[in-house]
Amino acid sequence: MRKEVDLLADYPKSKRNLDERENYKSQENVIIARRFGKEFFDGSRETGYGGFSYNPRYWTDVTKKFKDYWNLTPNNSLLDVGCAKGFMLYDFSLAIPGLKIKGIDISKYAIQNALESVKNKLRIGDAKKLPFENNSFDY
Repeated sequence: MRKEVDLLADYPKSKRNLDERENYKSQENVIIARRFGKEFFDGSRETGYGGFSYNPRYWTDVTKKFKDYWNLTPNNSLLDVGCAKGFMLYDFSLAIPGLKIKGIDISKYAIQNALESVKNKLRIGDAKKLPFENNSFDY
C-alpha cells in the first residue's frame, strides 16, 4: 500500500479566512475569475489573486521536497499541469539544473506573462487533453 505524502506541507499558508472570502464574491467576479485572464492573475482580490508574481519563498522549499521524494536528477523529466506563470518550474530548474521541464496551463494570459527563463518550456493547453504522447514524462 502506498503512503500519502503532503509535498506542499512547506508551502506558506494564507492568513486570510478563505471560507469567509466566498461570502463576498459576486457571481460576476466568479465568472471573470474563471476566464483565467489578467483579471484573475493580476487584477483585484475580488476576481483572483490580486497580483500573481514570483516569490522564492513559495516554491523553493516545495521543489526541494519533490526532488528528495522522487530522487529527481537531471536525467528526469517533469510536466507541471496547471503551471500558471511557471514559478514552480523555474525553481525546479534552479534546484536541478538540466532537469527536462515542461508546463501546460489553460490560461493564455499566464503563459504570455510567464517568467522569461521558462516561457519557452510552457504551452497553452487543457489538462483533460494533454498535447503530449503517453509516457512522455517521468513525473
